[in-house]
Amino acid sequence: MKLLRALCCALPLLLALPAQAEPTQAPPWSLKTPDGKTVNYPADAKGQPTVLLFWPSWCPFSRALQPYVDDIWKDYRGKGVNVWTINILENRGGDPVQAMKDRGLSFPLLLNGDALIAPYGISRTPWFLVIDGKGRIVYSRPDNVPSPIDVAKKARETLNGLLGNRAVPLPASYPPPYDLHLRKPGGPQSSRLESAAAPDADWRPWAQNYLESVPAGESVAGIAPQGPVADGKAAIRIARELWTQRWGAEQTAIQAPYRSYRRNNLWLVLGSAKTAQLGQGWVLVLEADSGKVVRLSQGDPAP
Repeated sequence: MKLLRALCCALPLLLALPAQAEPTQAPPWSLKTPDGKTVNYPADAKGQPTVLLFWPSWCPFSRALQPYVDDIWKDYRGKGVNVWTINILENRGGDPVQAMKDRGLSFPLLLNGDALIAPYGISRTPWFLVIDGKGRIVYSRPDNVPSPIDVAKKARETLNGLLGNRAVPLPASYPPPYDLHLRKPGGPQSSRLESAAAPDADWRPWAQNYLESVPAGESVAGIAPQGPVADGKAAIRIARELWTQRWGAEQTAIQAPYRSYRRNNLWLVLGSAKTAQLGQGWVLVLEADSGKVVRLSQGDPAP
């Protein structure tokens, strides 16, 4: 099972490409942002350290790492560090721009990076690199990394080594990975490894209809407003905290992966049911502007 999960995001590349050696010097490239602007590397790096993340929207390992990369971008961009995430392998019809919106991500995105797969020796996803100001690759995500937290820690340590007296203090703690595909077998999540989040084609219409059905004025007594909810990441964090308080950390972890959706002033966060049926996972509905908890439930029972 461990080997199967490890190959999950590597197999499409292994089938399509001959073996490529990883370069020690980052190859140059020119790619476009979603709004059509061109970014050129290394010119636009301006001699500063650079973080690259190559990812397809369908890869669960990429999805699990992305929040940590988003935090790196927020913490290090003021120090001159460049962070570019490059979308690759969207031959399944994925939409990276929408995926970022759904996941509450804000890091810089570049599109159509498949031409870089061979030059960068990419054989699995996510492909994550830290590059120094001279274009030398000084860290790459290893094949059998235990957790995205380990990647985030090593990336931050590497960047701080490059920045010297401009280093950013390391976090005292990291949020736990929310994607069940990176949970260890034998833990409370292991019985649900076969259960995946519903595809967007099903999830988004269901979430919209669900929020439309929530009566005006509904609220949960005894829970204080959580404050303004800026994005889906914040909504998921609040859901984890409230679910943990009410039903415990272990059962909350079993609900991963989580999905968030906003319609008008309401956020919906849904956990994943073992049956993979929408609506049978845990539910949180809260107001975006105030964080008032509108609904907190363990979802509809399985038929």
